[in-house]
Amino acid sequence: KQWYQRRVAITAGDVGVMVAGLLLLVVGGIFFTKQYDFYPELEDYSTNMNAVLIPMLVLGGILLLVGLVGCLGACTGKAGLLNVYFIVVLIVVILEVALIILAVVKKDAVKESVLDTAEGLCTDYKTLADAGETDMSTSDKLAVNVVQNGAGCCGYDTGPSYWDDAVKPAGRNNSSYLPPGCCFGWDGSDMDNSFVLCSTFDDEAVYEEGCVEKVESILDAFGVVIIAIVAAIIIFQLICLFAACYSKKNDMVA
Repeated sequence: KQWYQRRVAITAGDVGVMVAGLLLLVVGGIFFTKQYDFYPELEDYSTNMNAVLIPMLVLGGILLLVGLVGCLGACTGKAGLLNVYFIVVLIVVILEVALIILAVVKKDAVKESVLDTAEGLCTDYKTLADAGETDMSTSDKLAVNVVQNGAGCCGYDTGPSYWDDAVKPAGRNNSSYLPPGCCFGWDGSDMDNSFVLCSTFDDEAVYEEGCVEKVESILDAFGVVIIAIVAAIIIFQLICLFAACYSKKNDMVA
């Protein structure tokens, strides 16, 4: 009876690993193939999105393979399969630990790079968005507004007042005119004007916080979530390794 219970427990654990891997593959695949549907102009920034999506797909594939090998080993009672399972999971655990260490070491560098890019785009938006220049592309202007609206912020560091000294067209040169991304009601569809009155939208509220604080908090939270998820996966995999070793030791497999 105990032999049967151990086999069921290992199989259930490996099914969980397979489901986790399949979810990562499905979610990563959907975002990878549909990432430009809402804002096609942001394709210039595809490398930034792929840097997250590709590792997600790879990790999903590895988890799916590991779970499949473990299930086959537990169901068939073959020691060879569980040996392969043990080795593969051990390698994956080592790689995941390395990933956590790398994430901690590189966190500040990633944050600095993101903020430097955001500052450059905001500075260009202030001087070029409505200055009759061609140095700022439509994708760059859209990126500034998407980030502001998505993060719930306005301006690089001082809120709406950041845009007070921006180059604006005649008749729109007072502080009430802001990039549309600063407005609660902006839906991403109106980019004819780089500076608008938020009162023209259904929801006329304005985001008051600067984007530096918002982006930093989002990056910190995202990093904690990723590390916590990977750590939970590692703990679960270690439990599976222990269960496989215990089962072999007690002659579960031949």
